Amino acid sequence: MTIVLSAGTQKLLDQKLKSGEYGSADEVLHAALEALDWAAGGLLDEATLDALDRAEDQIERGEEHDWKDVRQQVLDMFTK
Repeated sequence: MTIVLSAGTQKLLDQKLKSGEYGSADEVLHAALEALDWAAGGLLDEATLDALDRAEDQIERGEEHDWKDVRQQVLDMFTK
């Protein structure tokens, strides 16, 4: 199968591969498709929704956190 990517999509793919987080384009695509399934399935439980509400409140108070740290925490929740 041949997949043609736009320049923007290719750039995002390259960034993911350079980060070392994924070992191949197939791994990136697989993770993206899983994320789409997860998002489409409405799998946000009450605890996650509450956490998002608390985060929004923190942002409003100026208590922001570095995205890389938050991202890692979220990834850790779904990989354990």
